[in-house]
Amino acid sequence: MGKEAEARESYEKVFPLLDDEPRCARVDWERHSLYVNIGNTYSRSGDLDSAMAEYEKAEKLGNDHLKEEGGSEKDGKGMVACCKRARAFALKRAGNDDEAKKILKEVVEQQIKDNMEAADAAKKAKEEAAEKAKEAAESK
Repeated sequence: MGKEAEARESYEKVFPLLDDEPRCARVDWERHSLYVNIGNTYSRSGDLDSAMAEYEKAEKLGNDHLKEEGGSEKDGKGMVACCKRARAFALKRAGNDDEAKKILKEVVEQQIKDNMEAADAAKKAKEEAAEKAKEAAESK
């Protein structure tokens, strides 16, 4: 058995340990990491189709957090971005540079958008806190 197959087998042995665990961000990150790592072993072995199938499983966990009530948007976005990066590196390894660049561009654009939204939210929260402090000071 090659090192990649051995690594894949080791990762797959962890899934039964997670079977009885609830769906939550912490445990889904564990599952997600396993799928990504299994995909990476396939990618390094030259099996792009199998790698992509594993990345899709991992990305689904992230999308579940984005779509389902009670999901963690932050974790969902992180999982999706991680999968896209892994997919891009696998595509590059397979010689599909243009597709890899396209995916990485999507990741960077989403990160910029998320950072801008976070900065706007922080600015708004700071302004609201300052306004409340001003109102409290004036009411004394």
